[in-house]
Amino acid sequence: MLNEQIEELISSIIRNNQISEQKELQQRLIARGYNLPQATLSRKLKKMKIIKINGIYRILEINGRHLPIILGMQISESGLVVLYTSPGGGGSIAHFIDQKYLNYSATASNSTASCIIGTIAGDDTVLLITRTMADAKKIPELLRQDFPHLEG
Repeated sequence: MLNEQIEELISSIIRNNQISEQKELQQRLIARGYNLPQATLSRKLKKMKIIKINGIYRILEINGRHLPIILGMQISESGLVVLYTSPGGGGSIAHFIDQKYLNYSATASNSTASCIIGTIAGDDTVLLITRTMADAKKIPELLRQDFPHLEG
């Protein structure tokens, strides 16, 4: 019960304030009667999927409803896929794709392996690396499940 109360309080603080340092969050928790060691707080943030985006802690919603919008997409002749988003959005989109679509134990011979083998995030771009050119062509349809407005 206490654990749930602390997580609810952390969630509330993150949603209602612009927290840029764990120390600041820790001080706000202390002010409300919860003295968490920094290591414990750090583990809680990871468990709760709270990450730093553009210098501010945010709750990453894995369901896609609160992800930045993908503004555009290009597929190169070599099968690389570049996604364009708003400034600060690249990291959260890449993290979402990594969590949902990457199979870290997959091998090239595994037929159930994801067609995405890696992502690299910039501030407002995400590079998707696919196994083959044919896989790259599947990306728009795959991403439309979570980004229905995506064109391409």
